[in-house]
Amino acid sequence: CFILRPYADDRRELGNRMGYHHYEVIGRRKPKEAKVDPEAALKGEVKKEEPEEPKIYRMKIFAPNTVVARSRFWYFLAKLKKIKRANGEIIAINEIFEKQPNHIQNYGMWLRYDSRSGTHNMYKEYRDTTLTGAVEKMYAELASRHRCRKASIQIIKTCIVKDKDVTARLVPFIGSKSAPVEFALLHRVPRAASRRQKKVFSAHRPCTFF
Repeated sequence: CFILRPYADDRRELGNRMGYHHYEVIGRRKPKEAKVDPEAALKGEVKKEEPEEPKIYRMKIFAPNTVVARSRFWYFLAKLKKIKRANGEIIAINEIFEKQPNHIQNYGMWLRYDSRSGTHNMYKEYRDTTLTGAVEKMYAELASRHRCRKASIQIIKTCIVKDKDVTARLVPFIGSKSAPVEFALLHRVPRAASRRQKKVFSAHRPCTFF
């Protein structure tokens, strides 16, 4: 039998699909149709009244794809505004990207999650280059420390925290000019100084861990 493996580009796309994305979902309640009395319409006594425009709701959701984002949007909107999926419509779904994805920032999150004993509120801080990466770290930590499933976690609010305002948990990872953060070089592969000194075989096994 043959096993079809995806190419490098397809693997990259699969990796992006499996991770979380930041979506902005915009929806509203369906506009009501004006009811017309057939007898009054024949007599010409019908007054044309424009239906009221329903309110538009915008929500920022973290989801692996647009299908899950739509589902979570209706889940939260049904709880907040009593609007069901059958009575509403989605206007647009926009994905939000980071302006500087290579810049490290501190992200703060206000959470609410359901455990086996009750509902709890929580504030967490994570250090990452993107907000979606910080969200993935949050899901992994809550799953390991609190045995919490993704479906029972609700992200209420997110913000960017300055280095001077972070909690004591992230202080060792930030450092300062006087005491910068140092990373140990655990695995170093020695390289030959020139091409002539490069060897395919060696009499002694090199020590790469210091």
